[in-house]
Amino acid sequence: MQRDPDATADLVTLRAFAVMLLRGSVNGTVSPYGTVLLIEAGLTPVLLGPLAAVAAIMTLLTAPAWGRLGDRHGGRRVLAIVFLVAMPIAAAHATGIVAIVAVAYVAWASVSSAFIPLTDSIVLTRLRGDRARFARVRVGASGMYMLVVVSVGVLVSATALGWAAPGLAGAALCLVAAGAVMARLRGEFLTGTGVAFRSETGLVEGIVAGVRRNRWFLVGLAMVFCGSNAPAIFTGPRVAEVGGTGWEIGLAIAAGTLVELPAFLSLPWLLRAYGGQRVFLAGGLLLGVAGLATALAPTPGLLIAARLLFGAGYAWVVLPSLAAISAAAAPGEHAASAALHFATQAGGSLLVALAGLPLVAATGSVAAVLAAAAVAAPIGAVVGLRAWPRPAASPTEAPVDAPA
Repeated sequence: MQRDPDATADLVTLRAFAVMLLRGSVNGTVSPYGTVLLIEAGLTPVLLGPLAAVAAIMTLLTAPAWGRLGDRHGGRRVLAIVFLVAMPIAAAHATGIVAIVAVAYVAWASVSSAFIPLTDSIVLTRLRGDRARFARVRVGASGMYMLVVVSVGVLVSATALGWAAPGLAGAALCLVAAGAVMARLRGEFLTGTGVAFRSETGLVEGIVAGVRRNRWFLVGLAMVFCGSNAPAIFTGPRVAEVGGTGWEIGLAIAAGTLVELPAFLSLPWLLRAYGGQRVFLAGGLLLGVAGLATALAPTPGLLIAARLLFGAGYAWVVLPSLAAISAAAAPGEHAASAALHFATQAGGSLLVALAGLPLVAATGSVAAVLAAAAVAAPIGAVVGLRAWPRPAASPTEAPVDAPA
C-alpha cells in the first residue's frame, strides 16, 4: 500500500524533531557547567582561560574532521559512535578529581563538536534542504537544552548528587541518544549502507578544499560569530560589573535562549518574505545592537533586555548561513559543510577569548570586548553577503543518510 505523501512528510519531520531533542538533551548536561565543574574540582581560576582556549582549539580542529567522517561513513553511524565515546567522558566530570576533570573538559570539547554539525546535516538532508521545516524542528534543540540545563541545576542543588549531577546525567543521556540512533540504523550501523554519496577525498585535503572554496564567507561568518559569542561568554561578568545579583546573572544568561524559540519559529515566514541573505544581514545588525547595549547598559535590567535581542539575532544568522553553505556543498560533503559552519562558530569563540585577555587587562572591564565584537558582527555580515555561497547545480543530489 502506497504511503500518503503528507503523512510521510509529517513522519520525517517528527523524526527530525526527535534528533534535535536528543542533541539538546546531551548538550544541556556537561557543556553549560564545564567551567564550574573545574572550579569545584579545585582548578585555579587563573588557569580557566588557557584551558578554555585549548578546548576551543580542539573544537575548531575536530569539528571538520567529524564532518568528513560523517560523509565518508554515514552521519547517523558516526553520530551513534560519538555518543558512545562521549558517555565515559561525561562520567569523568563526576569524579571531582581536578586532573581528570580537566582532561575530560578538553576531551568533551573534542567529541561534542560532532553533535551539532552531524545532527544539522542529518536533519537538513532528511528535510531535503527545506529551511522552513528545519527552523521548526530546530526549536527542539533549544527547548530541550533549556529544560535539561534547569533540571541538572535542580539535581545539583536539591539532591545528594551535588556537582556530580552534570557528568552522570550526561553519561546517561549519551547512552540513551546512542541507543536511539542505533535503533534507527539497525544493520546499517555495521554495514555503513544508506549513504548515497561517499566523499572520496582525503580527510585533510577535503577540509582544506572546503575552507578555500568558502574562505571569504567563513571570514565574514567568523566576525559575525564574534558578535554572537562575546555576549554569551561575558554577559555574566558584565552583569556583575553593574551590580547584578546571582539570579540576575542567571536570568541574563537564559534570556537569549528563551528568545531563540520564537525567533526560530518566525524564520519560515521571514525567509519566504525577505530571503535568507536579508534575514542574515538583519541578524548581524541585531547582534551588533545587542552587543553595544550589553557593553553600555548601566543596569542589570537593560542587560537582560539586550540578551533578548541577542537571541533573535543569533537565530536569524545561524540558520540562513547554515542552509547556504549546505546547499552549496558537493555530493558527499554535506556533513563536512555543516561541520565547517560549526567550526567557524568555535573560531569566533577563540577570537573573542584571545582578544578578550589583553582588552580586559588593559581596561579592567569586559565592556571593551563586548563593544569590539559588536562592531565586528555587522561588518562580518556584509563580508559574508558579498561572498554568499552559490547553490550546487542539482539539489536532487543531496545524500540520503538513512531511510525515513
